Amino acid sequence: METFFLDLQPAVVNAVRHAMEKIRREIGTEHIYGAALVTDSDCITLFLAVNTEEALAKRDETDRTPERLAELGEYFPVELLNRIADGSFSLNRYIPDEWGYSDGTGSELNQVSRQLSNQEEALFDTDDDTDELQEQFQNQLLETAALAFETLRAEGVFAPETLCFISMSDDDRAPDIEDSSARRLNTPEQYEQFRTWTRLFNS
Repeated sequence: METFFLDLQPAVVNAVRHAMEKIRREIGTEHIYGAALVTDSDCITLFLAVNTEEALAKRDETDRTPERLAELGEYFPVELLNRIADGSFSLNRYIPDEWGYSDGTGSELNQVSRQLSNQEEALFDTDDDTDELQEQFQNQLLETAALAFETLRAEGVFAPETLCFISMSDDDRAPDIEDSSARRLNTPEQYEQFRTWTRLFNS
């Protein structure tokens, strides 16, 4: 399994590098503030989500409409709703599923996902302890994603001001994965901004 992920890491790096070339053509002069590599609860898919301040501002404007605020009132306390309404809190700043840009269908990360799915299927055809294997597989994917981000950051694919993290869709582990990766991949100041947002979001 280790050999598989050692071979996969450069493939992830190349896939993200090429995805960012496509995304930069799409965004033009918009300013990227966040990037996330997102997997699923089984760690057999991987996609890149990116957002810009401009795309976020449009989404925030929609969240400030009376109709949307009424919907959000079912899930968030009045204090946070007031901050959303006055523009002092952005509800979607660090929610990759709500971001404006991604690698899209047919990308190289889709090919990486197929490799992950095939590898997981091959692993679980064995008679070994599947729970332990699954945990190892998932931990190694998360580590591979983090190492890829570190390589891409060093290359300048992601600017120093871009906050990078790893996420997991529809899984209770997502907050811990996001927090630990945000701490690892960013400056203490950036991480504190992320933590402050997270605390407010979960208040």
